[in-house]
Amino acid sequence: MRLQGEFVEAFGNLYAAYGWKRLDGLILGLLFARARALSLDEICEALGRSKGPISESVRQLAGKGMLRKVAGSENRRDYYAVDSDLFHHNHLLNMQTVRRNRAIAEEFLARQSEAPALAASGELEGMRKNLRHMHAFYTLMEQFYHDFSAQWAAERQRLGVQILQEGNSE
Repeated sequence: MRLQGEFVEAFGNLYAAYGWKRLDGLILGLLFARARALSLDEICEALGRSKGPISESVRQLAGKGMLRKVAGSENRRDYYAVDSDLFHHNHLLNMQTVRRNRAIAEEFLARQSEAPALAASGELEGMRKNLRHMHAFYTLMEQFYHDFSAQWAAERQRLGVQILQEGNSE
């Protein structure tokens, strides 16, 4: 159990480093480390946390596709497991950030015509240069993410549908 606990802590710290709530990472780590789905009460007990924050995080994580409700031993309770493609969902969230960065570069490159006095004075040249660099970088990264998603779909097909949570809906 100590190894699982250390893993859960490491997962919580990792997700906190990504800018997520540490609790989100703890929940994902806990569900990832367990052989079966857990109820909300079991998650609270295992993490030593109260139900309110756990419930809110579980709801948000489910909304992002990171975990899912599954059948459990008691019909009146909801049970949760990490989604079978947890890491790809995380990748897709990162891809949204890449797209937003590219869109910001495009928007402000286009809007430079709104400031003709600044453009004529050369004040926007540094911004223009940096925005072109930003646009090129995020355009390439977006293509990389797209290509990676296609490669992952093929690999996932090769490995089978239930990659991470085989038998996790007990």
